[in-house]
Amino acid sequence: MLPITAPTTKALYRAMLFMAVGVFFFSVLDALTKKLTEDYGTWQISATSRVITITIMMFMILHRHRGLHVLRTSFVRTHLMRSVLVVATTWTFFECLRYLELADAIAIAFAAPLFITAMSGPILGEKVGWRRWTAVLIGFVGVVVALEPGRHGITWGAILALIAAITYAMGQIWLRPLAGREQGHNIIFYSTLFSGLAVLGPAILEWQWPTPMGWVLFLAQGICSTIAQLAMVRAFRVGEASLLAPLEYTALIWAGLFGYLFWGDIPTLQVIIGAVIIICASLYIAHREAQKRKA
Repeated sequence: MLPITAPTTKALYRAMLFMAVGVFFFSVLDALTKKLTEDYGTWQISATSRVITITIMMFMILHRHRGLHVLRTSFVRTHLMRSVLVVATTWTFFECLRYLELADAIAIAFAAPLFITAMSGPILGEKVGWRRWTAVLIGFVGVVVALEPGRHGITWGAILALIAAITYAMGQIWLRPLAGREQGHNIIFYSTLFSGLAVLGPAILEWQWPTPMGWVLFLAQGICSTIAQLAMVRAFRVGEASLLAPLEYTALIWAGLFGYLFWGDIPTLQVIIGAVIIICASLYIAHREAQKRKA
């Protein structure tokens, strides 16, 4: 058996750079989506984004590999089933942007790692120790704080953002059996393809022909989605989750900046406090999981 070599410092820095790039383009994607929800339906936004993303990916694969043979997979059923969760995540998160400020939606969505840890025990049979369970419970306190139930009650937008975090977590858990067995570009390609086909029908029913500026926004959204997903795959090829997780939370900075620049939104102190609690709990969980793997 060949020895497993640790990644070099240069490779780790490269992974962190790819992660930062991925988070930035996902943040731009979220801002573009929120802008599009002002004029277009959620199904149309979801379907158009996927058509553009899958088209870009096809051109990239054909250019690099001179054929589609690299898309062969033995996990069509797994990808097909996961696409249901991808559709649910996309619709609920895109729809919540119609009602919430960008930073608020991102803060609530940060609860996804907490749900991944909480559900990995009953679904995958993984052992979750008392330290991680404590972190999960503290994180959920942060979720309640970020939801701000005492100010306006729990809003429909906040509920949608929370559902998006849950379905995203379920989608990530669904992928764990594929770790090391499926190519990263296949995971992106098939989840985009199958979920795009699933939303095509509802999108046609609510279709509005985009304006020239609308087409620009849709195209930019598809490009950002492609770059962000490919950058994330490159990052996780080398870097561990415990190393890359802190960079994921820079999305809140970008969301706050974009929200202020384009809509004049300023996150409330309560949302910021809730986000900080969620982030600290999630980082601790990532740290504990890294220690467990090393042990």
